[in-house]
Amino acid sequence: MNKHDLRFYAKGDAFKNGIYDLRSLELLIASYRSITDRLIAVQLGRRQLSPFIRNQIDYEVQIKSGSIELLINFVLTHKEILGVFATDGGYQLSVMITKLFRAAIDLRKEVASNLAKGLPITITINNNLNIGSGNLISNNGNGNISIGDPKILWAAQVTKHPADKLIAGIDGKAIEYVKLDATTDEMKLTPEERVVLGHNKEELTTTLRIYGRLDMIAFSSHKGTIVSNQEKFSVTWDEHIRNKMQRVADIEGIEFLVRPIIDQKRLHTEAISYHVLDCNNPQQELNL
Repeated sequence: MNKHDLRFYAKGDAFKNGIYDLRSLELLIASYRSITDRLIAVQLGRRQLSPFIRNQIDYEVQIKSGSIELLINFVLTHKEILGVFATDGGYQLSVMITKLFRAAIDLRKEVASNLAKGLPITITINNNLNIGSGNLISNNGNGNISIGDPKILWAAQVTKHPADKLIAGIDGKAIEYVKLDATTDEMKLTPEERVVLGHNKEELTTTLRIYGRLDMIAFSSHKGTIVSNQEKFSVTWDEHIRNKMQRVADIEGIEFLVRPIIDQKRLHTEAISYHVLDCNNPQQELNL
């Protein structure tokens, strides 16, 4: 850690005896890089890193018997863009990233715990939550979760995909655990974090009308895609409207009555797909 601002470390049988499992190496290196880039972007108040800023981050990989290390140097030479994070050579940024990632995973664990109990999820941003206690997340036990910084929610959302891939690969043997180290702080991921994996789908009561064309259809599994104004919407439907869906397949201008489906574990209300309740062809009604 002498010359490195941040260290990702993993231990397991996948790195023993001088023969290393390529899948494990690829998983760790790709996940670490993606997680780090996204956390840096969040800490800088951006959705993603520009190529200019990304080029100021050096990644080095070291493989030792039984472990792998990804060592990260923050070059941060352009202080006019990166501001206070560049003044100490990246030290503050590495500590903030470690704390942010820990808080993001803790938030997702609290959400998973509440969902397992069947509780509705409400996330409140309370800027006074961490005053005096240093605590950034509070759960009152009835589904209401408070966080002390909006960046925690943002970090949990943007790192979900690479973090899930990483956590899914931690099996306690090939990869025993992974650890993120800054100079004065660290966090550890073990198989216990697998509770954040999976989905928790909920169909909203809101109904929408989408006009478009049913495409990429699998009638046996009741799945397809609606193409509307050059956008694509993944959809499912029930057996009782299967015949109607078959009749409108690949026809433009069909009206679909749908309900949005969200995934509670994604921590946002954007629809991941839609459930078709009914469909009709307005052109037939007008005898066109």
